[in-house]
Amino acid sequence: MSKLGNEFFNNPKTGVQNTDHINGLELFRKSLEKNYFAEVGIANYGAKEEVANLIIDLKCHFSLSETLFYLNNAIPEDRNPKSLIPRRTFLFHKAYSKLKNSNHISLDISELTINLTDTTILISKIYDHSIEDQIENIFTELSKHNLYYTKGHNETPFEIFIPVFEEDTLESDAKLQNIVSDNNNINDYFGFWGMYYDLTEEAVIYDLNTKRIIQGDIQILSE
Repeated sequence: MSKLGNEFFNNPKTGVQNTDHINGLELFRKSLEKNYFAEVGIANYGAKEEVANLIIDLKCHFSLSETLFYLNNAIPEDRNPKSLIPRRTFLFHKAYSKLKNSNHISLDISELTINLTDTTILISKIYDHSIEDQIENIFTELSKHNLYYTKGHNETPFEIFIPVFEEDTLESDAKLQNIVSDNNNINDYFGFWGMYYDLTEEAVIYDLNTKRIIQGDIQILSE
């Protein structure tokens, strides 16, 4: 259980559902375990059999810096330099594409949690297929901003929540309407991230636009 408790979560899960109707799920899980040297758990929070909202949990025996180094130096099987296939997350996309092609139900990822030796990264869905669409860009930004949110490589946050929203903004009618209608956009992933550091009791915000760590009241979305 995250130290955040209910502070960051505004939509509690309704309960785990059966996964027997999801074709190829075990093959997908094993592919992630092999390609990312991880222990992988997958749950489904889809309310109906024709829907699957996956909660994917990876436990990797690497630090954040080791993980970013591995992903930044990964060579995809498709070596065409003009290819539009994501580079860092190629193997994830390849495995997930096979899973989707094996099913005729509505399939999406609601949460992706990556447990590393020194931090946990929780990525939440903010619009339909947003994690699938933006996982490559998220890890690009994790690498690009690593110097700043680790305070010059001196302190790694032990929890990173992507994204977070300012509490007053989340409570506005416009933002709530976007959440209900899946009308958020990719920029919502790259505004603010939530961080917990060992030396602080309160969560802080990392502002990607200013590359600064700031104080504030924030929430994340959770299915």
